[in-house]
Amino acid sequence: MAQSKNHIVMHIPHDSLVIPDEHRADFMLSDEALEKEKLLMTDMHTADLYQYEGAARIVFPVSRLMLDPERFSDDSQEVMAERGMGVLYTVTSQLKEMRKPIVGTKRNAILNQYYYPHHESLSAAVKNSLSLYDKALVVDCHSFPAYPLPYEMAENNDIRAEICIGTDIFHTPDKVRTGLEMFFKDKGYSVAVDNPFAGALTPMEHYRTEKRVKAVMFEIRRDIYMDENTGKKHDRYNSVKTDISEAIGYLEDITG
Repeated sequence: MAQSKNHIVMHIPHDSLVIPDEHRADFMLSDEALEKEKLLMTDMHTADLYQYEGAARIVFPVSRLMLDPERFSDDSQEVMAERGMGVLYTVTSQLKEMRKPIVGTKRNAILNQYYYPHHESLSAAVKNSLSLYDKALVVDCHSFPAYPLPYEMAENNDIRAEICIGTDIFHTPDKVRTGLEMFFKDKGYSVAVDNPFAGALTPMEHYRTEKRVKAVMFEIRRDIYMDENTGKKHDRYNSVKTDISEAIGYLEDITG
């Protein structure tokens, strides 16, 4: 693990487009349909969009269609598993069949290869920050479509705010929530808190117990930095990237 230079830990779980060749046959979609689903569900470009000098970075290496590291590993604990979107998705964003359920030794092998090492890396980064700085701020880095996808089961199909800030009642201080909201509003963005997505990821060993670990989720509406139909960056990309970096710098200052 590279030495961090501040107490920021950036978690980037949904950037990858990679589905390993040995697992491609598990998916019932054509190549064209699978690529379309990746475009709909991937937080495109977030590994590049979210940059902050000196921060620890934990980037999940494969597509969330392969495995979603932000789900509980046990489907009985995961509310999204009821929709076929637990840690190993079986349906698409349209709630259509995508993959047969993966169970038994194969399921365990996939979790052991991808899920547990990822969370161990995140936990290690947070522990390292606590050791070096006596504090850690986990920034959970996401993007989302302008309009809800069917799997979200949204109450309406209206366009969403450009920035969504996800919070946790224990790990997100009021000054982080309100400060970040005002930061982005001052930059001219429309902002919502915990809508359409709520929460802020924290390693389980620190969850609701370690007050030195703070957390917040950034959700950036995709159409403000890319063409959602093609996945290509557009002319606002660099300004959005700069604003995100400045926002993380602001958080470093107010949680320092």
